[in-house]
Amino acid sequence: MYDSFKEQGLPVELIGIGTETYISGLDNWTNNNNAPVVSDESPFSTWTSWGASQRDLFVLDQSGNVVLEQNITSGLPDNLQELITDLLDPSVSPCVLGTVFVSEVNNSGTTGNFIEIYNSGDIDCLLEGFRLGNSDDPLNYSFGNIVLPAGDFWLGYEGQDSSFTSEINATADTIILSDSNGNLLSINIDMFQELDGVALSQSFSSEGIGCYTNPSPSSTNNACLVLSNEEQNFLPEQVTLYQNYPNPFNPSTTIRFFLENDAEASLTIYDANGKLISNLFKGFQIAGTKSYSWNGTNQSGQKVTTGVYIYSLDVNGVAYNKKMIFIK
Repeated sequence: MYDSFKEQGLPVELIGIGTETYISGLDNWTNNNNAPVVSDESPFSTWTSWGASQRDLFVLDQSGNVVLEQNITSGLPDNLQELITDLLDPSVSPCVLGTVFVSEVNNSGTTGNFIEIYNSGDIDCLLEGFRLGNSDDPLNYSFGNIVLPAGDFWLGYEGQDSSFTSEINATADTIILSDSNGNLLSINIDMFQELDGVALSQSFSSEGIGCYTNPSPSSTNNACLVLSNEEQNFLPEQVTLYQNYPNPFNPSTTIRFFLENDAEASLTIYDANGKLISNLFKGFQIAGTKSYSWNGTNQSGQKVTTGVYIYSLDVNGVAYNKKMIFIK
């Protein structure tokens, strides 16, 4: 088996280690192959540190970790060749959406825009086939043969090589991560904020719960920051149109908005080309927070196709627009 591996040019080494007392019987060690034999001199420090006994077999991976320890007096393990072959070409399982997730986004509107993906699992995984984008371009970047180590991060800066190119909106946006089967996770990011001259990031848990943080690309997220209302600009204006939830969605989504005063208003859905899809309401609205549901159908009650849609809130002749994504 050893000679066969070596003839194939594979990085396999068979090394015999014996106490100097028995090193003279080389034929018993090598069985006429070219495996090296090492003599462990008294007081047998190597033998002792390994906890070895006579005819023990140790198999190590390419990082030097022991993956098998077995006494072979009664024979070699039946799966020894398969085990060694697997170690030479280790298979990495595909990443699982939710175990890997978008953990930090910076939307400062500069070349510093970045998206960070975290592998919260216990094993390395393969990102191949995953897609990353935003509400303008949900499938903007496709991952190739990228292994994301357990507990580690993938980091992409907007517009750089081997990264996404869709522009993250500094006002508000939706970041979308999808797996090779088309399953999606999305997070909504709010308006870009600064604190003491630092362009803040928005950090997220695996459940998509986010907060403003000091940037920490490729490392553990910093603690959430508590901003004043003035810094956050969260006090409602006369009209506030919120991001729909969920987004992307199927079969339905909820659209919320706030009116400080009573007003004539309408809520309309358009496709990305500006074609009318559905009128959700038109008429007088009293002040307060309102919510409406859209089930992804047009005026005729037919399901729309997968894509980006615009929902437009018109209040006293002024239009407020946001984008959303319907997925079949």
